[in-house]
Amino acid sequence: MEENYEKYFADWIAGEITAKEVKALIPEKEFLAFQKINKAFDVLSDLETPLDNTLKEIKQKIDAKKAPSKTKVINLYVKWAASIAAVFVLFIGINKYFDQPEISIYANYGKQKTIALLDNSEVILNANSTLKYNKTTWKNKRELFLDGEAYFKVTKGSTFTVNTKNGSVTVLGTHFNVNSKENYFNVICYEGKVKVVSNNKEYILTPGKGVEISNQQEKELLVSSQSPTWFKGESTFDNVPLKIVIDALENQFHITFDRTKINQSKKFTGSFNNKNLKIALASVFKPMQVTYKSVNDKVILSE
Repeated sequence: MEENYEKYFADWIAGEITAKEVKALIPEKEFLAFQKINKAFDVLSDLETPLDNTLKEIKQKIDAKKAPSKTKVINLYVKWAASIAAVFVLFIGINKYFDQPEISIYANYGKQKTIALLDNSEVILNANSTLKYNKTTWKNKRELFLDGEAYFKVTKGSTFTVNTKNGSVTVLGTHFNVNSKENYFNVICYEGKVKVVSNNKEYILTPGKGVEISNQQEKELLVSSQSPTWFKGESTFDNVPLKIVIDALENQFHITFDRTKINQSKKFTGSFNNKNLKIALASVFKPMQVTYKSVNDKVILSE
């Protein structure tokens, strides 16, 4: 008999449902078999015959159908306790996160991340970039540390400062982009006014203007776009060392280049697609007359 049918039989023997109800729930063949067993129970009862081992086993099975086994109860308890423990650990983790004064946010390779700051300012992190700030001192000192590239939309208020390894950017309320890498610092103002300090030198930027400092060499920039091109899935460069472009490729596609056989100081002007690696490699290296070949998850470059 099917397991569900045995349950109906157990309920019938226990007097919880009638024979008519059982007959309506199961096939006729199974019902007739149940009837024979039930009659046998009645005969044994009338004769007051002691129950043998077989009958005891049948009753034990019936009792097992009525209530969950001890093992099942223990398993349910263990699962319940594990769930409570998991919730508790998650709660402690959340509390620890919010109790930490320093907030650190990372955008992974090939990803962008939008962050709402405590003053409703907004930051959009580009790929493989990290932003840090102290939430306990934020109200009196709007200050952040950036490693990588990010676009800032700053609400009006007290001085807002972005610190990097290459210099700092200070504003009151504006939109601007900062790209800070090893020996490379690029800041462009899109709205308002920006003050940049690097190597003890100060720059004041207005909309459409920027400054680029690469290997101690500075260059003023003029841009016509209203926002960085990487917002739209494209990385654009204007006469920058090839090293900066290769770094950007690694950030967007999470790949590694062997650069030992090329001159990375050569200047590149152009752009590449942030979503298609094949197109991006061709866009950068073909104009630079650099050959590229993928070997074991690494792209080998040569002149």
